[in-house]
Amino acid sequence: ISIEEGGKPTVLASQAAFEKAGVGPEDIGVAQLQDTESGAEIMHMAENGFCKDGDQEEWLANGWTEIGGGKLPVNTDGGCLACGEPIGASGLRQIYENVQQLRGRGGARQVPTQPKVGYSHVYGAPGLAAVAILQR
Repeated sequence: ISIEEGGKPTVLASQAAFEKAGVGPEDIGVAQLQDTESGAEIMHMAENGFCKDGDQEEWLANGWTEIGGGKLPVNTDGGCLACGEPIGASGLRQIYENVQQLRGRGGARQVPTQPKVGYSHVYGAPGLAAVAILQR
């Protein structure tokens, strides 16, 4: 399904990236999701396939997105809300953070499970989304 046919840009980008990388949401060890406003990270957790829509509250209540919290550490450097969002550069910051995590150089932010696969998601002007999957 395409955007023209009603597909959501993030869903389309994530599905294409998973297919190209030969991995699924269950293989991701650390994720950086677009969070330019308070609800975006929550919405994008489901759109990227990490949980079912409506399950985000359970994820947050159980701390499953925190570093060392269990299922999937999200925005380990604080995301756009902590780091800012210079146009175009926020996606590069996400890639950098995932490289640091995959190399075990995250310092106080390091995911203790030593992730092997990192996921970066950006969302821009209406109808634009991109996903990059990095593997160690």
